[in-house]
Amino acid sequence: MKRRIGILLSGCGAYDGTDPQEAVLTMLEVQRAGHAVVPLAMDAPQLHCVDHTSGEELPGEDRNQMQESARVIRGKLFSLHELSPKLLEGLIIPGGQGAVKNLMANFGSVKDKSLPPDLAGFIAEFHAAGGIVGAISLAEFVVSLALGPWPGGKGCFDLTPDEVLIDEAGRRLLTPGNTQAHSLPDLQRGIHALCTELFRMLDLRDA
Repeated sequence: MKRRIGILLSGCGAYDGTDPQEAVLTMLEVQRAGHAVVPLAMDAPQLHCVDHTSGEELPGEDRNQMQESARVIRGKLFSLHELSPKLLEGLIIPGGQGAVKNLMANFGSVKDKSLPPDLAGFIAEFHAAGGIVGAISLAEFVVSLALGPWPGGKGCFDLTPDEVLIDEAGRRLLTPGNTQAHSLPDLQRGIHALCTELFRMLDLRDA
């Protein structure tokens, strides 16, 4: 059965948007398994912009998450307003610092972190309809804000590169991505494992 798997992007670049390596390998795994990639992004500004040659912030420069995310894909990129979350069966959020900087409100606050209302509503409606969420690396924190703490108090920094934290009851999964991977093969193994488990959970749900 061909399934529609949303890939939620937050820009382009590991320091201020989506990690392109994590995004591309995720899309590869979804398509290799015979499913449809549905790229998504918020039509909203990034928190800031970073020069990826130096890691330094670029004061006064503004970038839009959709415009930057479009660099990572070919074809149609959907905004959250263009697509009903009920049309998706899986939703995978790659990491990169944009996952916490752009997909979370009040980044830098210790107590007041939250999700933008549009994103919180999208994930809640998707999950309530039986969808399964996969998080890669720093996207862990986006999913925990949407769906609550991860089981056992574990997170991406507690996992080995190819390990997947599976929350069957919560219908979500986590792999550490580039927070722990030391090479592209390491990264690919973890993302492959996450996608394999996500497809297994969907098959089990529909059995």
